[in-house]
Amino acid sequence: MHLPLLIEDLLDECEILALNKDYNALIEYVEENYKRLDDPLLNNPEVHQKLQALYSYIVQMKKIPETRIIKRLENIPGMINRFRKQHLVWKVSKNELSKPLNTPIKYIKGVGPKRAVKLQKLNIEILENLINFFPRDFEDRRKVIPIPLLRENEKVTTVGKVISIEKVKKSGFSIISAVISDGLYQILLKWFNQDYMENLLKVLKNKEVYATGLVKKGYYGALEIHNPDIEVNDNTKREILPLYPLTEGLNQKTLRNIIRENLPSIYYYDEILPEEIKEKRKLISIYEAYTGMHFPKSMYHFKQSRFRLAYEEILTLQIAFLLTKLKTKEIGGIPKRFDGKLSKKFLQSLPFKLTSAQQRVYNEIKNDLKSDKPMNRLLQGDVGSGKTIVAELAILDNFEAGYQAAIMAPTSILAIQHYKKMFEDLSALGLRIALLIGATSRQEKERIKSGLKDGTINVVIGTHALIQEDVHFKNLGLVIIDEQHRFGVKQREELMSKGHLVDTLVMTATPIPRTLSLALYGDLDVSIIDEMPPGRKTIKTFLVHQSKLDEVYNFVKSEIENGGQAYIVYPLIDESDKLSVKAATTMYEHLSKNIFNGIPIGLIHGKLSDSEKDEIMYQFAKGKLKILVSTTVIEVGIDVPNATIMVIENAERFGLAQLHQLRGRVGRGEKQSYCYLTVGDIPRETWDRLSFFASTNDGFKISEYDLKLRGPGEFLGIRQHGLPEFRVADIIRDTDIMLIAREDAEKIVETPEKYKHIIEKVRQLHKDRLKLLEVG
Repeated sequence: MHLPLLIEDLLDECEILALNKDYNALIEYVEENYKRLDDPLLNNPEVHQKLQALYSYIVQMKKIPETRIIKRLENIPGMINRFRKQHLVWKVSKNELSKPLNTPIKYIKGVGPKRAVKLQKLNIEILENLINFFPRDFEDRRKVIPIPLLRENEKVTTVGKVISIEKVKKSGFSIISAVISDGLYQILLKWFNQDYMENLLKVLKNKEVYATGLVKKGYYGALEIHNPDIEVNDNTKREILPLYPLTEGLNQKTLRNIIRENLPSIYYYDEILPEEIKEKRKLISIYEAYTGMHFPKSMYHFKQSRFRLAYEEILTLQIAFLLTKLKTKEIGGIPKRFDGKLSKKFLQSLPFKLTSAQQRVYNEIKNDLKSDKPMNRLLQGDVGSGKTIVAELAILDNFEAGYQAAIMAPTSILAIQHYKKMFEDLSALGLRIALLIGATSRQEKERIKSGLKDGTINVVIGTHALIQEDVHFKNLGLVIIDEQHRFGVKQREELMSKGHLVDTLVMTATPIPRTLSLALYGDLDVSIIDEMPPGRKTIKTFLVHQSKLDEVYNFVKSEIENGGQAYIVYPLIDESDKLSVKAATTMYEHLSKNIFNGIPIGLIHGKLSDSEKDEIMYQFAKGKLKILVSTTVIEVGIDVPNATIMVIENAERFGLAQLHQLRGRVGRGEKQSYCYLTVGDIPRETWDRLSFFASTNDGFKISEYDLKLRGPGEFLGIRQHGLPEFRVADIIRDTDIMLIAREDAEKIVETPEKYKHIIEKVRQLHKDRLKLLEVG
């Protein structure tokens, strides 16, 4: 007895072997496995005939010359694909009585007012919502496993005749049992507290049925199937069934029937993809795709359906991005005139030379500033790669051309850090710089606002305070957004709108994989500083169990004795009853009194005022404090070259991108730096995640790994970050689709007359977003 084989599985293996030119393995595979075929499609005589022809075409290769074998191997993938298109894909028929997509849900077939209330709990308000309510999974009932081949903990469909039924009641608990047999082997089916099954089974007695459910080991060790679905074997029930998210009072069968009844309304959708693109990318029609997302004829059909709809979603978004880019070009910008005297003077004052990556990126920005279109550029650079210097050069060129600049940071502590650095670097060159944050005094705020309005302040650095209505600029020419994913799109737009055709530089120290940056910033030009300054030593990272903390603390002491400084970071500010993790405040007390007695130690966290944080950071930067106990408030921007040790306790509580930012606070000087990740007893997969982090300092490798693990929402640190809301596409899984869709979008936008129809459709689809997309 052998396990059944579906036609599509046989074809997949044949295609691989044919493409590998391994004809001996192909012949052997077909001869051994053809007899295993057990597929409901074999009821179709044409399918049977074509498969038999393919079988003969392959096995006959044993008897023909090698030149003809090679030709046959080349033909086989084409034969398989034609078979798939003809027999493994289908679409629902058009129905003239179908209702439009905007029909309220209670008026569609099979619903009514009561069911409408239940569907609304699933956010299904109109017919279009229902059609786009895709299954969470599928149950493939085409493969029928013989009773003797059933295995524990597998969800299967098997077949047999109902030969006995029994009902047992114990303390108000009922068990309905039935035995099904294939004539030789038997298996017990059980339903718990489902009394209605007794009458149903009596009707099915002595009939052959399909039973679908989870195989479990029974009380005496024999296999059983618990709470199976059961249907008469009439050879039409072997299909792929969708499994939808449900709500109370709505079961799978009801929801399937409602969707099946109303699926012909997909013909109200317009096929927007041009034929040549469908042909080039081998895409099925939109009607086949919607059918396959709900009721696929094969898993090949489902995969093709998902690919088609994901591609369309990504393509239309990329076209929208490129239309926005085109629009900004058409609007035009103000070409800035400067000869770079100030930037040259600034570069000469630096004790180091720019890296070639910094120079390349600065040239790109300089060209943008001089061009007649507004700059919209994303600047990515790993922690410590020198983005701030490049931003300062852009500010100097912008100032020389006669314009003001605004820099918006997500936190006060980062804004203060930028202010100190830029004040030190730029005020010597004649620029007047101001800091505008929430903690700025009312009097100082008024002075700064007045200076921005009359142009006496050239550069302002701040937080959300910059986008208040009463902040006006005389001549804003450059906007720099730092760690931009922490801002909403609207906030960025509000700052940009304070000038006329401003140049925008968006910066991030979180390396963003290309596909994610295409999805988030598809309208921006991307610059990457992919080189670290010379002389920077690689930070050595160690993952240690907290049982060895004494050794870590002793190493911290020895580093401090040798002139270094240390950060010790905790996930919480205060102790929590719910979480068994360390907190900064209590550990500060413990470390001060018991571990580092006599060593100057400070505490910084988010509950302190900006002035308190500023004072503590000043003390640490000046070396008056040797150890800084902190939360993630020091994650971005703090630059203390003398700090050589980062200890992150309960490291499992942090994402990899966050750990990378924290690690980047050390290794800023010439000394060797170290990062210790301490953990308690953690799951194996968490240990593996942290071990991967410890093995590399490459921010892009870490971000790729982190993105796959946590998804884009958590990876970016916040949920509301302007990610596109895809129904089908997935930024992580669909890397390949993202890249080919971008390529196709570029061709479409380059020849708008040829692709008028899809461009118009994109304008309709993204009309609410197009304005926002201009800000990136």
